[in-house]
Order: sequence, then structure tokens, then C-alpha cells
Amino acid sequence: MPRRPEQYERMRDATRESVQAAAVHLFARHGFAATTMRQIASAADISAGLIYRHYATKEALYDELLAQAVNGLAGLVVVLRSAEDPAETLRSVTAAILADLSSEGSADAFYLVMSQGFASDDPPGTAARLAREHAALWEATTELIRRGQQAGFPPGDPAELTTCYFATISGLVTLRAALGPALPVPAADILLRPILGDPS
Repeated sequence: MPRRPEQYERMRDATRESVQAAAVHLFARHGFAATTMRQIASAADISAGLIYRHYATKEALYDELLAQAVNGLAGLVVVLRSAEDPAETLRSVTAAILADLSSEGSADAFYLVMSQGFASDDPPGTAARLAREHAALWEATTELIRRGQQAGFPPGDPAELTTCYFATISGLVTLRAALGPALPVPAADILLRPILGDPS
């Protein structure tokens, strides 16, 4: 019995997801430059020829991953800027990030790949594309903390608190990559204690 178009579409989407997941893990482990399309195809359990039906080049594959990161950062900025309750918004955003890091998926590797691309600008243009969204996210978080302080957050320089917040998350990404599931990822309220104070 021939497959219907929607079945082919589901198979295509599943293959692309498998390729992306394999690429993320290999880019995180070996870096963009040292990873080949053949290695990605092998890790995704598809033929080297089939991968090129989905992505013409390694750069095209990375570009799709980068677009996901940029869109994710832009989405967070919208959430933070439109927040009516600064404390609850920070808790929910932080809890979602920490849940990603605690999961068995590839979120930690994805974050690490984007950090590597930002630091090395490999492939070229990665740093500039991420820098705009990172700057917007940093500013939106700082402004949210400032609004929260007007509503009762403990005192402290909002810019410095934002820096500590993202430095902590970045450190957790690195530790998760090194230690894997053995890493005890903190609860959102613990990570946010410098910003929100002790909930008890």
C-alpha cells in the first residue's frame, strides 16, 4: 500500500530531527570545523547520501540550528518584556531552562554548541547573529529585575544581578556537559535567591 503524503512528511521530519540531534552532539564534542557530514549521517543512522537530501551543506544544517537558537532567545525577550509579575515570570523561565538541562535530551549540548559558536564565530557570522539576541535578552532581564525591585525584590544592582544570573546558567551548561546526569541541577528558587531573596 503506497504511503500518503502526510506519512512522507512525518518521516522527513523525523529524519531531520535525528540529523539535528546527531549534529548537536557532534558539534558539542568536536566543534563545528572538526565535524563532517559523514559523521553526522552515521550518528543519525542514515546514509551519507540521504543527509544531503535534507541539508546541502554542513553550514546549512548549522544555520537551521542557529535560527532555532535566535528564535528561542527572541521568544524569551518577548516573555520577559511583557511580564506582569516579575517574580513569577523569572521563576517560570528559570524553571524551564533548568528542566531542559535536567532532561535526557540534547538541550545542554545545544546550549554548548551555541556558546562555542558565539565564542569562536565558527561558522563566520554566528557571533553577530547571537550577539544581538543575547544583548536584547540581557537588557530585558535587567529591566525585569529593576521592575521587580520596585515591587519588593531585595536591593542590588540589576545589571550585576543579571550578569550573575546568566553566568550561573552558563556554568551549569558546562558542568552538565562534563558530568552528565550526575550533576545535581539546582531548583529555580535556589538559583534565583540572589535576585528574589530567600523564599522562606
